[in-house]
Amino acid sequence: MSKATKQHIMLIDDDQDLLEEIADTLELAGHNVFSFARADLALPHITSQFNGVIVCDIRMPKMSGLELLEHAMQVDPELPIIMITGHGQVAEATMAMKAGAYDFLEKPVAPEQLLATLSRALEKRQLAQEVRALKGMVGDNDLATRLIGNSKKVTALREQVTTLTPLNVDLIVQGETGSGKDVVTRALHDLGPRAAGPFVAVNCAALPETLVDSAFFGHEKGAFTGADQSHVGYFEAAHGGTLFLDELESMPLNFQVRLLRVLENRETTRLGGNKNIKLDMRVIAAVKGELGQLVKAEKLRADLVFRLNIAAIDLPPLRARKNDVELLFMHFCERAAALHQCEVPRLDDKLRQNLTRYNWPGNVRELKNAAERFVIGLPLQWSADEPPSDIALLSGLPLDDAVNAFEKSYIEEALARHHGNVTQTAEALSIPRKKLYLRMKKYGLSKSIFDTNE
Repeated sequence: MSKATKQHIMLIDDDQDLLEEIADTLELAGHNVFSFARADLALPHITSQFNGVIVCDIRMPKMSGLELLEHAMQVDPELPIIMITGHGQVAEATMAMKAGAYDFLEKPVAPEQLLATLSRALEKRQLAQEVRALKGMVGDNDLATRLIGNSKKVTALREQVTTLTPLNVDLIVQGETGSGKDVVTRALHDLGPRAAGPFVAVNCAALPETLVDSAFFGHEKGAFTGADQSHVGYFEAAHGGTLFLDELESMPLNFQVRLLRVLENRETTRLGGNKNIKLDMRVIAAVKGELGQLVKAEKLRADLVFRLNIAAIDLPPLRARKNDVELLFMHFCERAAALHQCEVPRLDDKLRQNLTRYNWPGNVRELKNAAERFVIGLPLQWSADEPPSDIALLSGLPLDDAVNAFEKSYIEEALARHHGNVTQTAEALSIPRKKLYLRMKKYGLSKSIFDTNE
């Protein structure tokens, strides 16, 4: 998640001493604080562009916190508001939560609890602002609306695609199932000089071997039994545009020889014909797996790889850019909500944690399906890679081992949520940094492996 834009805290409380005390705590923690002794004075500053979180007392003269909450929800329903309640005000706090408040804290407010709650609320606000920015981008032809994410890996991917888009070179896109090979290929075509030409996508794994020649080369009428009319093949159909060969490793090896000849000569001849047809096309192939291993396993011919591999794009799996997961999930939720004409449900902390901890073996495709299930009210279906958060996984262990396993998992989860930032993690866990470092040393944890901003 991007951290370039500074976030703010709007603090509202009629108790001047408490207002100053909380403001000092937040400023010492590095937050930019705007303090107001009355709710009505804060109203002009509550806008949909406000990049931060509101912390507000419930009971105040002239205008209550509940009234301010109602106003804020009308301005921006996604604005996180943390309510501060006094003794005996739990019923009002419950009303505030039903009205859209992010959370509530009881007086006296513990600084550690306040900072931990604020950290989560600020992350939520920044994510909402990023999703909103994506929705506000003009047109579907913007690369950022196709390759969504703020991690270094996705930023580098967009730069690479931008560089290769205007070039008339063949290339190979590598990536796991569901990582977005078709999205990248379509972007290379749609945003490039061949956008007005045809985009011919071929799933090599779906073609019966007996029909491969006719499908690619086409045929003349009477070329073989059943050829009642002439047929234009994929090569000819892609003239002036892009030929996308998906799952190239599934193409029969004997046909790969003929494909290589077409790529070298840029011409084709229909079956049963004798006319050479000149071709002007860009060929993009997609493969699942590492090229060297596919050649070694005799799935791909080495000479074909050499010919196509003028440039290569290697798509990172979703588990390698986990700080993009929540942003992507919200993007897909917005799309699913528009499709089904419903509201996006609220994400609780448990779901946020699982989204980040899960390894997503099906990558972006699996995440998209999960978002749609979430929007329409169906439970998410986790595979065997589900985060080890269930206490049942610890059953059978001696008590000390189970406690250690749980503590290690709990610290790992917090470090991942804060991208390896020890200070933020210690605040979220409500322990001193020194104690966290000792725990990390005990379990062999390094903050660097949790820095997913790469």
